[in-house]
Amino acid sequence: MKLIAALAVVAACGSTLAQDGQADPARKVRDKLASMRITLDFKDARLDEVIAYFQEYSGLNFHLDADARAKVDADGAKITLKLKDVSLSTALKLILNPRELGCVYRNGVIVIATRAGLGTQTVTRVYEVRDILFRIQDFPGPTLGLKESEPGVIFVPLEEPTSVFNEDSMADLIKASTGDRAWDDSSASIQQINGLLVISQTRGVHDEVRRFLDLLRQYK
Repeated sequence: MKLIAALAVVAACGSTLAQDGQADPARKVRDKLASMRITLDFKDARLDEVIAYFQEYSGLNFHLDADARAKVDADGAKITLKLKDVSLSTALKLILNPRELGCVYRNGVIVIATRAGLGTQTVTRVYEVRDILFRIQDFPGPTLGLKESEPGVIFVPLEEPTSVFNEDSMADLIKASTGDRAWDDSSASIQQINGLLVISQTRGVHDEVRRFLDLLRQYK
């Protein structure tokens, strides 16, 4: 196996690392993965060899959990990949994604796990929403309904009233617009604390919530 590494330089790139309730340390790790550039040449390498190389090159702690190791051993596939001057996060994504693996930051370690395992773990995150509360108004339309005794439509026009968008209505709207039945899980929750939303959900639903809040901000 041939391994070639280039010097690290700073670049603006995305990251594959998920947070696990440790915002500042996780952000530093994501930034490092995104900023480090690497050139590599793997041929028929085992995943644990590749991860050990990433750890040595980056100085970050990596760990391949038991389920991920079992999945890789069962597949028996080796890694053959040649890249030149890409971010470490991109290299990691190209290696993990085809194997249905992902990674998460926990207590100073980048843990590599199966996507299924990562998807079912509940994570608590805090969302700042004070910038959009009380600014988005709900403009109700007329009420339409079908007549029971004869053909036709009942039309009830609405007059002036509009309701202001508040914490309770935002929580209800988030539940209705994201996660589908994931909110039925007993470990999932939304709490409102002084204009902050404290949400416990899976990482996939957190991604939906973040995109949804971004859409709301377009109409504030």
